[in-house]
Amino acid sequence: MDAAELKAHSESLEAEGPEAILRFAFARFPKVAISTAFGPEGCALVAMAAGIRSDLKVFTVDTDFLFAESVALREQFIARYGIQVEVLRGAVSIEEQNQKWGVRLFERSTDQCCALRKVEPTRRALKGLDAWIAGLRRDQGQSRAGIDILESYDREDGTSLVKVNPLARWTRKDTWKYLVDNAVPYNPLYDRGYKSIGCWPCTAPVGDGDDERSGRWGGQKAECGIHTFMSRKA
Repeated sequence: MDAAELKAHSESLEAEGPEAILRFAFARFPKVAISTAFGPEGCALVAMAAGIRSDLKVFTVDTDFLFAESVALREQFIARYGIQVEVLRGAVSIEEQNQKWGVRLFERSTDQCCALRKVEPTRRALKGLDAWIAGLRRDQGQSRAGIDILESYDREDGTSLVKVNPLARWTRKDTWKYLVDNAVPYNPLYDRGYKSIGCWPCTAPVGDGDDERSGRWGGQKAECGIHTFMSRKA
């Protein structure tokens, strides 16, 4: 669809709930997948989508630095919802990374470590897709405040990709209400002071009044690069 049509659909979907947005995406885009790190938003999306589509395509990135609780939750979702989850790892192994850039790269360059462990496998996962469904919310922070329900991006090979943000209008409270009301599993680390969970070396619990993503990367940045490496079309 062209830019005007995409904008019109995005604006019309502002009045719809996440399930309706998912149904639209599944009906409109033949090759579509959900990406998730099994945070609260991803858990909500996968639970919703599993009730809509039996041949659900889900992918996740295993950085080799995940909390044990995160890996266990992923396996729990696969068993509970009967879904197929493609688990991607960086093309460069941890051993190769250590040999080339030294151990504990995450302490010296969070951007380079994230590029190797997160962005590179995500770039591979998006090849051939028409649309990518992500669990971003506008209230997660300034870097996500301006997202639309539907967005168009240019890939490095010149092809376009539509990004779908079904939870854009939701708040943190909305997300947790859905999880609790529908008995959706979630990472137990959220009950121990964590508000956003990534790799164990770069994630810390935060205070009740702290920004949701302030516990990531020691406050050095707000995004790993997965949602910023492509150029968004105007």
